[in-house]
Amino acid sequence: MDLDLINRHTLEPVTAEEVFTFSGICSNDQPDAYFTRMDTSTTLRNYVEDLQTGVSLQESHDITRNPYGRSYHGELISTEEGGHAVRGYWYIIRDLHINGANTNDMIRAIQTGVIRDLSVGFGGSDMWYRCGSCGRNLWDWECHHIPGLEDEEGQINFAWVMDAKLREVSTVYKGATPGAYIEKAREYVSQGQLSQQNIARLERQYHVRLDDGQRSFFISQKGSEQTVNLLEQLRQAIQENKIEKNRVYDILSEGEPFRQSDDIALRNELGDYATVEGVRQLKQEVRMGRAYLADSIDQAVKARIRAFGDSFDAENYRSMLLKLNDLDSVKEEIRLYEQMVKQRFTPGRQTEPELIHSQSAARASDFKRENIFDKE
Repeated sequence: MDLDLINRHTLEPVTAEEVFTFSGICSNDQPDAYFTRMDTSTTLRNYVEDLQTGVSLQESHDITRNPYGRSYHGELISTEEGGHAVRGYWYIIRDLHINGANTNDMIRAIQTGVIRDLSVGFGGSDMWYRCGSCGRNLWDWECHHIPGLEDEEGQINFAWVMDAKLREVSTVYKGATPGAYIEKAREYVSQGQLSQQNIARLERQYHVRLDDGQRSFFISQKGSEQTVNLLEQLRQAIQENKIEKNRVYDILSEGEPFRQSDDIALRNELGDYATVEGVRQLKQEVRMGRAYLADSIDQAVKARIRAFGDSFDAENYRSMLLKLNDLDSVKEEIRLYEQMVKQRFTPGRQTEPELIHSQSAARASDFKRENIFDKE
């Protein structure tokens, strides 16, 4: 028995006869019943440190009642499945009356296997949920996944619990509570972004009520048993000139938005490109545009070298054009310097030297007139 480790937590040393100890797996990195997984590098390692420091042993996560035991050690171990788990070590003082019960009864229940399941209570200011499908923070509205539902690849989504701290460990009938993503599911329900089928599915899985019945995005048409999506009815009414589009905007602005304001602004800005294929096309056009700009800047550098020679800082000039990021200006640079080259290599004195000088003075002020125009 690790009495030295136990006595670090006591005001007075205890003996082996006074304490009952046991160990068990309290957490691992495998998917749980609520579609979360504990991250090994952050959360599970935090749990080990917290167990070594000492956390309360509770009954059914009821933190309003006094703990009846405490951890005195923890370790990270490898599992047969190739993952990791946290093994904790706890002690209970024998024959102690806590919360109206004798700890001997709890000890006997553990010894006989009546109580055999452990569950962790976790949290912390640094804790967050990382989506198992896209890797974003689960609260990021660019993440459209909900644990327990299929993602774009047809895989059931889950969330990694990141940077969590261990608050307590409990002996329980069943595992931990759903956590933050149930609240996310409620947000999606309130904004009409989940089908009734998926709402019912999540309610069955989480054993919670997601739709309070105060908000519905589905109405029945008169004289028909068919249920139709409200947004589709609005689109049809606008197309048939039965309702003013501005009036629809006014109605929507009076209540909760269907989407976050940034999402709305982005879709309005994209217009017809606000689709997956549209975004892909835009990305392709952006790549082509960047390549064309880079080629044009190379032409401008070469044109200036032909006009003035290579005595100027070509890389600095190239950086200036890149920062300018204006294709029309780059084309104007090319046109100007190519015109200078033509004028420079025309036999005889130029007939309009002042015109040529006025066009080039803004961009070539560091060169003297005699370096630009040929003498007779």
